[in-house]
Amino acid sequence: MTVRNVDVVIPVYDGLAETRACLQTVLQTVTHDWARVVVINDCSPNPEITAYLRRQEAEHGGFVLLENEANLGFVATANRGMLYDPQRDVLILNSDVEVAGNWLERLRDAAYHHDKVASVTPFSNNATVCSFPNMCEDNDLPFGLSVADVDAQFRSEFDVEDAFQIPTGVGCCMYMRRDCLDQVGVFDLEAFGRGYGEENDWCQRASRAGYRNLHAANCFVYHRGGVSFGAEHDPRLAVALDTLDRKYPRYHSDIQRFIARDPARLARVRAWLRLIGGQSIPKILMISHKLGGGAQQHVDELAKKLAGEALCLLLVPQVDGQSVRLSCYDQDERFKDGLTFDIGIEYDKLLELLQGLGVGRVHFHHTMGLPTRLWGLPADLGCGYDLTVHDYYLVNANPAMVDKNGRYVNEERDDFDQQCAGYRPLPDGVTAAHWRENQRPLIAGADRVIFPSRDCANRFQFQFPVRNPVVAWHPDSEELRAAAPPQWHFPTARPLRVLILGALSKEKGADVLESVAASLAGRQIEFHLLGYAYRRLGGGVICHGPYKNAEVFDLVRRIDPDVVWYPATWPETYSYTLSIAIAEQLPVVVPDIGAFAERVRGRPHSVVTHWDKTTAEWRGFWEDILARRELPAGEPAAIRSDENGADFYSGAYLAAVRQVEGSLRRDLLTSLAHNLYGADLNLSRAERVLRRIWRFSRRPLGAMLIAMVPFRLQRTIKRSLSHRPMHDIVGK
Repeated sequence: MTVRNVDVVIPVYDGLAETRACLQTVLQTVTHDWARVVVINDCSPNPEITAYLRRQEAEHGGFVLLENEANLGFVATANRGMLYDPQRDVLILNSDVEVAGNWLERLRDAAYHHDKVASVTPFSNNATVCSFPNMCEDNDLPFGLSVADVDAQFRSEFDVEDAFQIPTGVGCCMYMRRDCLDQVGVFDLEAFGRGYGEENDWCQRASRAGYRNLHAANCFVYHRGGVSFGAEHDPRLAVALDTLDRKYPRYHSDIQRFIARDPARLARVRAWLRLIGGQSIPKILMISHKLGGGAQQHVDELAKKLAGEALCLLLVPQVDGQSVRLSCYDQDERFKDGLTFDIGIEYDKLLELLQGLGVGRVHFHHTMGLPTRLWGLPADLGCGYDLTVHDYYLVNANPAMVDKNGRYVNEERDDFDQQCAGYRPLPDGVTAAHWRENQRPLIAGADRVIFPSRDCANRFQFQFPVRNPVVAWHPDSEELRAAAPPQWHFPTARPLRVLILGALSKEKGADVLESVAASLAGRQIEFHLLGYAYRRLGGGVICHGPYKNAEVFDLVRRIDPDVVWYPATWPETYSYTLSIAIAEQLPVVVPDIGAFAERVRGRPHSVVTHWDKTTAEWRGFWEDILARRELPAGEPAAIRSDENGADFYSGAYLAAVRQVEGSLRRDLLTSLAHNLYGADLNLSRAERVLRRIWRFSRRPLGAMLIAMVPFRLQRTIKRSLSHRPMHDIVGK
């Protein structure tokens, strides 16, 4: 078969900077003896673009500039380029795409290496089903790398054989063979007007004619996205989808089946593993539970803070005590694709992979659900480890140290363990003393045991000796030091608005909130819960539902609260929800146990009050504020700057991490196919059942029936269906 020459067809309308970057990379990389650059100026409204394109034509050989006298739109303009030379293949390239290396040669090789090829699409950061690192997302370039760096990794890891058949190519960068163009024609101008969906239609026509659309794994390009159509993007896309549905009734179901099958998943994982292993910066393995919450937020925060200085991996339980999931961070975002390992039979495989990646430090954040063999992972990796105490699970398996009613049990009580077991029983046959003895090796072996507050350090060390304790508030406290002090005002035109933040369990104060709100019904005070409770609360509480961390500040401002109340009945170790109030410069009311008092010490309009108030006492507290129109006086003494380890995560933390050179065997990477997992945030069938139960419980009848089920049984049912936090489930 004769391999044809190629025209790289680039329609241009707007986006001068993007067009410059595109043409610069294209002109540097194409081989002009068989490839030509054909740029069509679609009557750009920007005279600088027209002048720039004309200069490029004058300065470069192998460059053809066509100019439309009127704006024709993308489809007609692309068709003009495809028809410019009917003897050549075509590479359609958006003007906001950047390329690297011998990208065009690789795409052409794939087009002729495989049989009956219509189109070939490379990997890109923004190319729907061909996107990397997350499929069907608009991604940034991973790890702050350049287009050339990422493309070089794909080029070295894969070859021309590594191509996957796909339902449709992606038009931002799509190689089209002329023999297929001759048979099925160019884009359908009548059906798709000025753009979007035309390449999907063309690929469907090609498939019906017996041709194949391929996704080449050995090439990566960067696509900025949305430059050509700007604000028109979404309306055009909606119209295009409707047109495709009419022409091809099975198109979208075929796409969904393809996404579920996802044949390129292993290629994506192999690529990011290679990218991690190839970077000469330290790598840290974070190990935690799978329940989300503050521990997960802290890991996310650390990954973002360390970006550029270290790379973070995350290991959490999959099946408790049996298997684990490994994923990778870029900034504070985790790639959706990852790997799962059965520790009983695949521990050595996981260990080799982590060694090959160059992991030089392990940081335990929680052990709940972890196979205990992982406690020896640092020693097997030949590195040290840290342990952060996010709660009191290591004390007696009760993370909050509360009784069956969700209320704090003093550690000095003789029946401390017995009372705690009423809320969170120990495993059968295990006493509290035996439990603590089992935890001591992990604690004793840590280079540093990190506590997010001094209160947490004191309580934990009442139970365990710690060789090298470090008290360090979480990294967000560094930014909060610059937060302006809160201002108190009592509105006259509306009731006092009291905001409660987060997911409220018993120990977080759900029952307290409901009881107090009911006792103050009819008074000039409103209680707003931004989050959700473990059960439906009475009508005295205005529930706003779960929130995403990225949206919380906007939601708080919409509620416009006057004060934030934390009705917790356990000694919180840090509290990210308190950080929200501090960042928003809001007055707070906090309990006198846990980290709250420590964190607001010296802050104006920050009331520290007894945690164990009765409903009548809380009612009197709020009525006094309503009557006096001011908050009680706050704690005057200021905390010393050296008490909270404010600079720990900016200095000493990373100093202990070794940089290790890794080396990944190709056969190890190719053997990972059965370890893959993807779309980790999708709900299982059991979790969909749980979501329906939760939604039913929000209704009056549902709340009444659920209330008849004992709380411990509710919790058992929930855990039998899913160990994920409810906000991950109900938000889907």
